[in-house]
Amino acid sequence: MAEDRQDEQQEVKLGERQGEVREERRGKRLEEGQSKVREVRFDEGLDVRQSDGREERQSGRRVEGRREKQGEQDEVREVRRDERLDVRRGEAQDARHDEGLLDMRQGEVREERLLPQLVMRREGLAELPPIRLPEPGYELRSFQPGDEEHWERLVEKAFGWRRGFRERIASHYYFRPDRVLFVCHDGVPVATACAWQETEWGEDCGYLHMVGVDPAYAGQGLGYAVSLAALHRMRLDGKDRVVLETDDFRLPAVKTYVKLGFRPDAPTEELQARWREVFRKLNLPYGVKVSSATRPGSAAAMNEDAVVVNAEAHVYGVVDGVSAMLPYRSPAGLSGGAIAARLLAEELVAPDPGLDLREAVLRANAELMRRMEEAGVDVAGKWKRWGAVFAVAKWCGTHIEYVQSGDCMLLARYRDGSVRVLTRNQVAEFDLQALNAKRRLLESGGLTGEELSARLKPIFKCNRDKANAPDGYSVMNGDPALAYTMEYGRLSRANVVRLYAVTDGMFHFIENDEDPRKWEKLADALDEQGLEPYMDELERQEELDASCVKHPRHKKSDDKSAVIVELPGC
Repeated sequence: MAEDRQDEQQEVKLGERQGEVREERRGKRLEEGQSKVREVRFDEGLDVRQSDGREERQSGRRVEGRREKQGEQDEVREVRRDERLDVRRGEAQDARHDEGLLDMRQGEVREERLLPQLVMRREGLAELPPIRLPEPGYELRSFQPGDEEHWERLVEKAFGWRRGFRERIASHYYFRPDRVLFVCHDGVPVATACAWQETEWGEDCGYLHMVGVDPAYAGQGLGYAVSLAALHRMRLDGKDRVVLETDDFRLPAVKTYVKLGFRPDAPTEELQARWREVFRKLNLPYGVKVSSATRPGSAAAMNEDAVVVNAEAHVYGVVDGVSAMLPYRSPAGLSGGAIAARLLAEELVAPDPGLDLREAVLRANAELMRRMEEAGVDVAGKWKRWGAVFAVAKWCGTHIEYVQSGDCMLLARYRDGSVRVLTRNQVAEFDLQALNAKRRLLESGGLTGEELSARLKPIFKCNRDKANAPDGYSVMNGDPALAYTMEYGRLSRANVVRLYAVTDGMFHFIENDEDPRKWEKLADALDEQGLEPYMDELERQEELDASCVKHPRHKKSDDKSAVIVELPGC
């Protein structure tokens, strides 16, 4: 909204001149009122003196009559004077009310004018959460003919100033109806956002523009929903990153943008100080840097992984969906593993600073059981169930809490460079048993791929049946026993500078490596290369070992997800 500043400055000057005119007029009205009051008082005094003189000269009857008449006149004058005072008071109150509203809006504009706008960025649009509206009666749609007035009304209500849709939006070179989005309630637009582009940021960069919500509908997550819809639109338009501009005093908006994955752009000390104050007011940790990435094992396959980045509750981690051995697709085309992973991820991104990780996992676990039963899954056999494993951490200021199951891993790096492994790969020994059996069958020769799968199936079923068993491993598969088998704990935050959460697709080359420093080397590689380049190189190595001989594994490439959290200085 930087293009509107010149108009806002003119509006402020015009408002100041209008305020001066109102002040002058109000002063004149007050002087006239005071003059009228003095005249009334003078007349009253003169009438009293004249009445006294007549009382001395007139008889009792005439005096009594005069007194009655004088009393009536006094009452009339008193009523008229009270009416005039009430009118003047009412005019003054109306003037103060109008000036208060105008000053409040002008104050926001002046504050916006005094400081350059803040910039926030979001890198990557590949993994956006689904759009969810709060309740029935709400719908999402794009611009339609006749929405000009709706947009202008929303902008005036949200920001306190008027903008013409034709001048500000329709005349822009990037305008297209499907890039102007509305959330409607009972058919009436109550929130809006533009999936925009501005040349100064580059053609591959989207611009989240003119996000506004009717104040009567605040607090229902509509700003988040319409902004997320704009991000989905920008992804369809080929954007791979997004930028926005906002202001220090728009705290609810900044909180929404953080939840959407935007991060402050603060290249100078002055901007860092402004952002630090904004985050302090929002009770959010400033200085936390988060990198996350996820991608499917192959372009043709569904990604059953999910990443968790919940800046509002300081929760970060990864989830790896586990599909049943029997194929399943939901009406939306999701596998059982994808459903399980998304259920848990959605539970963990709740904007609740008091979020309890263990309780969140158990809620998702119970919901997963309900979903499986609803879909007709035979949950009596563990190998038929959907599931998910996970590694999630929560920064609590003085300490770090975590939960983990399966083969997802959590690592912590300390100030001295050392790496601490917080979790254990609970699945490694069972995977190794299956891999050794597969190797022996291949060495025996003469088996087709179908025959090989049939021979291995009993081993896989046996391993699945060890889910949440005393001699097995933990997995979120609807079993209440997860409450006792998942790992959870806490560690001091002292001297911890970085946290890593990774799914097994990031480390299956080293999963069975006996090198005691393998996890430290993984953390080093992630730090040196960055997430996306590391994944690129891993995929290149997978292609070179497509037959899985050099690095034994069940498939050439698995889904890959990771989150790295760099904590602010101690």
